[in-house]
Amino acid sequence: MEYFIIVLIVLVALFLIYLIIGAILLMIFNHKLFGSRTQDPDNPCYLTYEDFQDELDRKEFQTYYYVREINGYIYQKRFMNEFKGFIILSHGMFGTHIQYMMDIDFLCRNGYQVLAFDNYGCGLSEGESTQGLATGVYVLENVIEDVKANHLNHGLPIFLYGHSWGGFSVLGAMRNYPEIKGVISRSAPYSQLDAGKVLIQNIAKKIDKFYGPFVPFIGFFLTSHRMRITIKRGVEKNKKTPVLVIQSKNDPMVPYPISAACYFTNHPMDQVHVKVTEKGLHNSIIEEEGSKAYAELVKKYKEIETIPDQKKKLAEERVFLSSLNKKEMYPYNREVCDFILDFLEECLKK
Repeated sequence: MEYFIIVLIVLVALFLIYLIIGAILLMIFNHKLFGSRTQDPDNPCYLTYEDFQDELDRKEFQTYYYVREINGYIYQKRFMNEFKGFIILSHGMFGTHIQYMMDIDFLCRNGYQVLAFDNYGCGLSEGESTQGLATGVYVLENVIEDVKANHLNHGLPIFLYGHSWGGFSVLGAMRNYPEIKGVISRSAPYSQLDAGKVLIQNIAKKIDKFYGPFVPFIGFFLTSHRMRITIKRGVEKNKKTPVLVIQSKNDPMVPYPISAACYFTNHPMDQVHVKVTEKGLHNSIIEEEGSKAYAELVKKYKEIETIPDQKKKLAEERVFLSSLNKKEMYPYNREVCDFILDFLEECLKK
C-alpha cells in the first residue's frame, strides 16, 4: 500500500511538472504571437493604397482604446456621392487594414463607404502589442461607439465586416448593437484558444506533439475571462442582426473544424447564414491562384535581394518591378463576392 502511494505521488508530481513546463512554453509562445506590434510586410509585391489612389478617396479616422490612439481611414469610391451603407472593416492578424485593400476596393466600387482601422498594436495605431483576439472585439466596440456618437455614417445603415481575427471580432462586437444592419465574418475561428492551438500545430510542432491535448486546458487557466470569449458572445445576445459566415474547407490557418462556420452549421441559428466553399485557402475572396502567385513573387524578390553584386541586384530589381501588375495578379473569387453582395442587398431590403 505504501509503495502504491509513493508511486502515485511521484506520478502526480511528474504530471504537475509536465503541466508547469507546458504552461511556461505556452506563455512564451503566446508572447511571441501576441506580445509585439505588427506591421505590413516590406516588399513591393504587397498591395497598398497607392495602388488604388486613382479610384479611391480616403479621410483620416481616429478613436481611442484606453487612451491609446486607434487610427485608420474612411474610404469611398472617387467621384461617388451617394452610398448604400457604411461598412466598418476589422482586419486579420499579422498586418494592418492595408492587407484588405482588395476588400475595400470591392466594397467601395459596389456603393459602400468603408471605415478600415488598424487594430491595437498594429500599424498606425498605438499599443505595445496586439494582446490577443479578444482585444479586437473591444477595440471594435469603441469604433462603433465613435461612429454612432459622431454620426460618421451620416444616417447610412452600418455593417460590420471582418476576416480571420477581424471575423472573430465582428461576431463578438455585434453583441450590444441590434441596430447594426448586417455582419459579414470570413474565415473566423471559434475561439482564441482554438486559434492558438492551430498556430502551435503549424509553427511549433514539437510543443504540440507533447502538449497538444492539454493546450486548451492550460490556455484556459492562463488567459483572463476577457480573452476566453468565443464567437457566440455577440450572436447569442443580438438575435436581430443578420450574419453571413464564409469559410473555405481547405483553409490552412483556420481549419474548418475550429471555424465559426462549422460551429453554426452544427448549431444553426435563424439569423446566421453559413456559406462554405471547397477551395479558397484562408483568404477566399480572391482565387487561390492569386495567393499562390503572391507567395512565389515574394520568394523571387527575396532571392533578388540576396544577390551580392549591387549593380546586378539593382538591374534585377528594375526588371522585377517593371513586370509587376499587382492589381491584376489577384482575381476575385466571384462566388464569394456574390455571397457578400447578395447578403448586403438582402439586409438593405429589411
